[in-house]
Amino acid sequence: MNRDPVPWSGRPVAIVHDWFQGYHGSERVVEALADDVLAEASRVDVFTFSAARELLPPRLAARIVRESRLSRLPGLRQVGHDPGRWRYLLPYMPHYFRSLDLGGYALVVVSSHACAINAAPPAGTPCVCYSHTPIRYVWLADTERERLGGLRGAALRLSSGWLRRRDQAAARRPDRFAANSSAVADRIRRFYGREAEVVHPPVELSDLRPAAEAERRRFLWVGRLTAYKRPLLVAEAFRGLPHELTMVGIGPQEEELRARMPANVELRGWISREELARLYGEAVGFIHIGEEDFGITMVEALAAGTPVVALDAGGARDIVRDGIDGVLLAGSDAPSAASLAAAVERVASASWDRDALVARAGEFSRERFAARMRELLTSMGSAA
Repeated sequence: MNRDPVPWSGRPVAIVHDWFQGYHGSERVVEALADDVLAEASRVDVFTFSAARELLPPRLAARIVRESRLSRLPGLRQVGHDPGRWRYLLPYMPHYFRSLDLGGYALVVVSSHACAINAAPPAGTPCVCYSHTPIRYVWLADTERERLGGLRGAALRLSSGWLRRRDQAAARRPDRFAANSSAVADRIRRFYGREAEVVHPPVELSDLRPAAEAERRRFLWVGRLTAYKRPLLVAEAFRGLPHELTMVGIGPQEEELRARMPANVELRGWISREELARLYGEAVGFIHIGEEDFGITMVEALAAGTPVVALDAGGARDIVRDGIDGVLLAGSDAPSAASLAAAVERVASASWDRDALVARAGEFSRERFAARMRELLTSMGSAA
């Protein structure tokens, strides 16, 4: 494919990313940046704090040239899917990223949802920050303290003021910001006083497709079983409904959920991507009522021709149009079981244009992401 010349052609480029704990949304952003957006670079070097390389595609893992030695210490390092304790080093991370040697690169792209924003390229080196969100531990501290709990929550409360000042100073360094959703762009404006261009993250859609109408029998929920995802509320909303629900996920609320869920709700733990794709395609509707920075699972459901029930907050506002792509529950406050049940009935009783839902998902493809980011980066030029 012929492409227009780009400022980084034949020159090295650096990507700075917080950490690689698995192969999820933010890691796929880095992969798309390196393989698609920056394909003409002579090399793409990735700097990070911690990397579970064994969980990454080999090509992406091979690009990582630097990670903190502290994150590899016994007792701190991640082993497989066990996350380890290296994130206790969060107060040290701003210094680590500031100290990275980023000299000699034509362009630096920072992919940040925590402390990578502290990266400090030499003067004259163009730098763009792709923000998944300003660091939630600092700016959305009440929510994060609830999620972390105990000593970690208390430590966060004590250090959040200092981290906030550091974060605001770091936010002055990038030349440009890109945000993964309108909600994140609004946070960047409020917390940093900076403007950001919205560039939605890439979503893998190739294995997702609608099933036959006769195969659509159950509603679907997918996520980690934690309080802010509201799995207990979702299960309770189906009590007394004539519809069935499949819930896919693992997490700390699993035991409580199994004890409380009604008979028309089934819980499945970890499943393969192939099985998940099948469930997306066979669902009557997909339920997602946690407030997310973006919300990749909602796009995946649409790609399978499945309408979405979502909270009218966060990234869902960029993805779901009420009455067109699904149903939005009004307000950012926690919905009730009754309001969610009413939304479920609304989805079940409506007729949905499957082709239109699939087309909507296509607006969040990897190709669309790459085109938007190339346009943004090309407009910045490169270091002399």
